[in-house]
Amino acid sequence: MIALRVWTGLVGCVIVLAGCVDSRPVVVSATEAVLVEQSPLVEGRDGGQSALLWGYSVWTFGDTVLKVFDERRQNWHHNSFALTTDLDAADGITGFVTPLDRALAPRYLLASTREEQAFNDAHAGDGCANPCGARWAVWPGAPVYDAIRDRAIIPYALVYAEPGEFNFRGVGQSFAVWRGIENEPERPVVDPTARHPTLLFREGEPAWGSGPVVVDDRFYVFACEPNGLARPCFLANVPLEAILDRSAWRYYDGRGWSTSMKDAVPLFDGGASMSVAFNRYLGRYLAVYSPPFSHNIMARTASRLEGPWSRERVLYTVRGPHPPHGAVHHVEYDAQEGRVIYVSYSRPTSGWFGSDFVLIRIVLESAERRSRSS
Repeated sequence: MIALRVWTGLVGCVIVLAGCVDSRPVVVSATEAVLVEQSPLVEGRDGGQSALLWGYSVWTFGDTVLKVFDERRQNWHHNSFALTTDLDAADGITGFVTPLDRALAPRYLLASTREEQAFNDAHAGDGCANPCGARWAVWPGAPVYDAIRDRAIIPYALVYAEPGEFNFRGVGQSFAVWRGIENEPERPVVDPTARHPTLLFREGEPAWGSGPVVVDDRFYVFACEPNGLARPCFLANVPLEAILDRSAWRYYDGRGWSTSMKDAVPLFDGGASMSVAFNRYLGRYLAVYSPPFSHNIMARTASRLEGPWSRERVLYTVRGPHPPHGAVHHVEYDAQEGRVIYVSYSRPTSGWFGSDFVLIRIVLESAERRSRSS
């Protein structure tokens, strides 16, 4: 059945497009423009996705190491955020504000629940419970704006971690609700009887949190699950008003939308971090990501989120010993209707967990327009 679906898609491409003009964007130029401004209170952090919310470009981060202690006398945070009203990246992005706690340390974007915090406190510091250093972490993804309800939706993963390299695992996925910059985002309870009451999706289920997009008051999101070195990406959607109602979710099965998650089929191989947005210049959706262990930042396009998605195109190749981490497109900084885009990635620096974020300016050309002009 799978082979038949692929063959049918290729025949349709030949018949409908009369030869299948390559829909991938052509890269006219790509240059590392500038380092993204970072708080002097931060040693390093993961993540770095963003969205335009209430006039601010809001950047979300996962694990964050501080140069100062917070009000709990800790300097390792499992998430953080920063925001700026500078929406022109042509000369870099400045003016970031990092909200602070009562100890004047960067505060969390998504707070732990009472139970998670109690566990983390018990496994930290002198006389800590075994295993010492174990913790629950909340890692946020890219927010999206729900204009009708004037709120933001933030995908997040709940992660259990113990000391040691790569000694962590995701235990589920859910969505926080943010009702304004002046408020703290909420992690609503979904199932009061569950071990983790705020989680919509549980351990062992796809992590529905990559490349979130809002289209016609519906929320679309991908899950790019590890499969060896590949990251096959699946697609789901739900009405925004019912985002925390599992029964309202639908999963793309290659032909239509199924009520069963088990029917979802992979649409393309992506990356652990991925951004997806409609690009007005290309007239298509643009997915940006970096494959595991690759120095290339890649792009695919599609006229519909359901696909078919194009083959990969290299947007930029990172030089140096370290591959790009968390490469994503920052849509709020698009210029010339999306012909100029800005992509960031993080790289390690000196020190413990030190990192900075590099901003790349990429000028695109539509392959279809180039074909027509020639």
